[in-house]
Amino acid sequence: MPAKASRIWKIESRLSKKVYDAPGFLQRYRTSTTDMKFAPCQTLNRPVLPWPRQCLGLAILLVVLLTGSNALAQNQALKLDGNGSCVELPPNIFKDLTQCTVEVWVKWEGLPSYSRVFEFGAPWQSMSLFNQASKPDLRFNFYPKNVKSNQALRYNVLVPALIRTNEWIHLAAVSGPGGMLLYANGRLVGQHTNTACFADLRAVQENYIGHGLSGNQGDRDFCGEIDEVRVWNHRRTVAQIRDNMFKRLSGREEGLVNLWNFDDGTANDATPAAAHGRFKGNAKAVPCDLGLVAELAPPSAPTIASLPPAATTAASASPSASSGTAVWWIAAALFALVILLAWLTLMFKRSGLGSAKLVGADSVRALPNGMATSTANDALVRGDLKEQALAELTSFAKESLVQGLYSQRAALLEAQKRAQQELAEMEVRLMALRLPERIQAYEQRIAELERDLETRGEELRELTRMTLEALRQKLEQEKQKAGPSRFN
Repeated sequence: MPAKASRIWKIESRLSKKVYDAPGFLQRYRTSTTDMKFAPCQTLNRPVLPWPRQCLGLAILLVVLLTGSNALAQNQALKLDGNGSCVELPPNIFKDLTQCTVEVWVKWEGLPSYSRVFEFGAPWQSMSLFNQASKPDLRFNFYPKNVKSNQALRYNVLVPALIRTNEWIHLAAVSGPGGMLLYANGRLVGQHTNTACFADLRAVQENYIGHGLSGNQGDRDFCGEIDEVRVWNHRRTVAQIRDNMFKRLSGREEGLVNLWNFDDGTANDATPAAAHGRFKGNAKAVPCDLGLVAELAPPSAPTIASLPPAATTAASASPSASSGTAVWWIAAALFALVILLAWLTLMFKRSGLGSAKLVGADSVRALPNGMATSTANDALVRGDLKEQALAELTSFAKESLVQGLYSQRAALLEAQKRAQQELAEMEVRLMALRLPERIQAYEQRIAELERDLETRGEELRELTRMTLEALRQKLEQEKQKAGPSRFN
C-alpha cells in the first residue's frame, strides 16, 4: 500500500508524558489536558481534510457576514451646517391634507436663533418645528392664516428645556381635527386646540427642511442632523408612533404620504409619490449612529383612535441612538459565532479528532505487526487513564466533603460567638437596672426572639436558639435572686 506524506495531528498527553506516534496511523486519545501539534508523518491512503483552505473560507465568510451586517445597519442622515444649507421640497405637495402627522429624528449640534427643523406652507402661514430663540425650548407652530399682523392667530405649542444638543430626539407633530399634539420620544409633551391643517392654508405652499419661510432677520438655518422625515395622512396614535419610531420604513406603508430618509445619499422621496427634494448649500447625507432597524413584516393598516390624555411634563433625555448600531454588531457577531461552532463541530465529526475509537479484531489482524501492537497498547493506555481519572474524581469528592464539614463547623462557631456577644452586651445594659426591671427586660427580649424565630434563615435561626437558651438561663438566675414569693 503506497504511503502518502501529509500533516496530521500528533497528540501529546501530559498525564503519561509520552508521545504516541505510529507510522501510517492516526492515534486518538481523549484526555483532560492535551496538547495538539502538527507533525509530518506517514498516513494510510485516506483523504486528509484541507484545513488551510477551510480556515481561509471561514475567514472570508466572517468578513462577508460582518460587512453585510454593517451595510444593513448603516443609516444616513441629512447634515446641515446652519449657513444656508437645507433641503428644498416640491411645492404644494401637502395642500390636500385635512389631517396629518409629521415625524422626524433630529440632533441639534447648536441652537441658532429660531432654526427650523422644517417649515411647510407660506410665510407666516405654515406648519413649523424649531427651537425658540437660542434656547433649548421646542416650539411647534401651525398658523392657518397670515398672522404677521394678527398675533391672536399664532397658535403654537411650547415645551421648555426639551432640546439637548448632540443627542438624537424623535419628534412627532400632529395636526387637524382634535387639535395640535406634540410628541417627543413617544411621549405627549404638549397640545393646543387649533384644528387647522394644510388644506386650510390658502396660499402657495413652499416646503423646506432645515430652513424657515418668515424672512425675519433674527432667524437662522438649522445646524445638526435630521433623519427619517415622514408625513402621514392621518393622526398617528401614541402606540403607532412608538411602534415605528425605531424602524426603517420602506415607503409603501399605508397612510405614509412622503418619506425622506437620505439613505441613498440624496433627498429623494422613498414613497410612490416621488416628491424628490434637492440639496442646497452644503447640505449632504452622511452616515449616522441612529441605528434604525429595517421593518421585516408587512405593515398593518393604521387605526384611528381617540386622543390619549395629554402629558403635562416634557420628555426625558432622548434614547441612546448608538444602541441600535451596537445591537446589529452584537447580532452579527453572535451569528458568526454560531456558524463557526457549527463548522468546527462538523469538521471534528468528519475527521474523528477528539474521540476515542476502538479497532475491531479483524482490523487488528489486517494491520501490520507494528500497528497491531500499537493498537493493543492503546487499550492499556486508555485503561490507565480511566483509572487515574476515577482516582482523581474520588479524591476531589472527598476533599469537597471535608471542606463542606469544615465550613459548617465554622458557621456554627461563628453563630455561637455572636450569641455570646449579644448576651454580654445585654447584660451590660441590664446591670444598671433594678432586679424587677431586669427580669421584665429578660422576659420581653425572650418573647421578641420567640416571635422572630420562625421568620429567620437557617443560620440566624440557630443563632436565635442559642441566644434564647442563654437568656432563659439568665432569667432563672434573676428569679432565684428575687425569691420565690414574687412569682407565686
